[in-house]
Amino acid sequence: MTRKTEIALRVVTAVGGGYALAAGTAAALSLALPAVQDRAEAVLTATMAALLPCVLTVVLVFAAASARRALAWTAGLTAAIWAAVSLLKSMTGTGV
Repeated sequence: MTRKTEIALRVVTAVGGGYALAAGTAAALSLALPAVQDRAEAVLTATMAALLPCVLTVVLVFAAASARRALAWTAGLTAAIWAAVSLLKSMTGTGV
């Protein structure tokens, strides 16, 4: 893989994967937090907290040894968080 291709793959992974991971985190926390907060406060807290995985994804992608490894880690974490969202939706009986 050429250097330009590797950098392009890292940028696409950081932007797309970071967004998908942040959206999944916000959805999961929005479903989990109403047990301890009002629903509106839970959504606000989840949205603010979802910025952290987005930033950490960018750091992870550019710190990884290869672009493919970064893509694999990002895809795996994103799949795991969206599986948690699906589980929480079935447990709470609500939709996002």
